[in-house]
Amino acid sequence: MEKPLVSVIIAAYNAEQYIEETLDSILNQSHQVLEIIVVDDGSIDRTAEIVKAFHPRVRYAYQENSGSCASPRNHGLRIARGKYLTFFDADDIMLPKKIEQQVREMEENPSAVLCVINYCNFTGKTRSNDHFSSCPLLTSYIRDLQKASFPLNALESTHLLIEENFTIASSPLFRAENVVKQGGFDTSLKACEDFHLIYRVASQGSMLVMPAIGFERRLHNTNMSADSERMLRNLIRSRQSLATYETNPDLKLRLQKRVLRYHRDLQSCLINKGQLRSAAKIFKETFPPRSLSDLNHDFRQSIKLTLRGMTTAPIDYLYRRGKRNG
Repeated sequence: MEKPLVSVIIAAYNAEQYIEETLDSILNQSHQVLEIIVVDDGSIDRTAEIVKAFHPRVRYAYQENSGSCASPRNHGLRIARGKYLTFFDADDIMLPKKIEQQVREMEENPSAVLCVINYCNFTGKTRSNDHFSSCPLLTSYIRDLQKASFPLNALESTHLLIEENFTIASSPLFRAENVVKQGGFDTSLKACEDFHLIYRVASQGSMLVMPAIGFERRLHNTNMSADSERMLRNLIRSRQSLATYETNPDLKLRLQKRVLRYHRDLQSCLINKGQLRSAAKIFKETFPPRSLSDLNHDFRQSIKLTLRGMTTAPIDYLYRRGKRNG
């Protein structure tokens, strides 16, 4: 039987440091029926030079800088020809059987709209445990089912995604038609656009989950996750958008609760950074659900012993501001 074409789409911006290692890992896949597309999002380093000279199987496309991954990924989607799609980060490492394993599961389960696979984090020197083991709800499925892969229906997968967010951009293999039906990535989002698309696609059918490790996610100081404030603000935007999209009342409520929790985390983050005016703004937005006792705890953690006598003043300020403007 003829193997299906898989399009691997890589959004790259100033990726000269890691792109060769990433492309090598993709070219070394056991599933060789591949279309590899690198969309350069206006890089100003040697990304273009490296990719163009790398291998004839690697297709290079250029666009002006968009400031996010959503636009270059959509660019790749428009020119891709594969039955299946995977959007792979320009600094991650694909293990040799990732695509083969996912294609096999998708071919055997024609009703599935995507297949997600496990991964581990690495820094170039050290590697973490697999990511799924840090997700208790998902781990309970893995432990109970003891299978190489298992399906989650749309309600199960979206519920788990809200609670544990167990997957990232480089993990899924999508059936291309399902991504096209969803219109690709939401370009209004500057981050978390991968979760946003995965959630929307998963809501349309069954998701296959593979506990095997399929790739290594590289961690470094330019990752979005290294900037807590920026990450939290984008988590809030993406979940707010999905809460508007979601028609299931229970899932909508869960998304709204998650947004509130991220607002609280952001408030604590700002307090710890000494940005009290910004924290006050978040307090007003989440008042009254954010309790004064919780806020007081955050201030005490932030200001600590040296300013112990001043902790009540900012509390009183935030309380008065919240009451006056609420």
